[in-house]
Amino acid sequence: MKFYYSGKVPDAWGDIMVYADNCRSLPDVLERVYIGIFPNSILAIENAKQKLQLSKVKICKCCV
Repeated sequence: MKFYYSGKVPDAWGDIMVYADNCRSLPDVLERVYIGIFPNSILAIENAKQKLQLSKVKICKCCV
């Protein structure tokens, strides 16, 4: 189980990135939103889509 966070600022393609708690690219605490604790990134992305009401959500490449 890992804690997952989303960034507050979309990337160049308009996607909001989701990060695990041990990610080397994890944004600063003021630039991220806590999503929850999940056993895998697939559940974290689905929850982020519902919680943030966004369709363009991606997982960070190193957090897959």
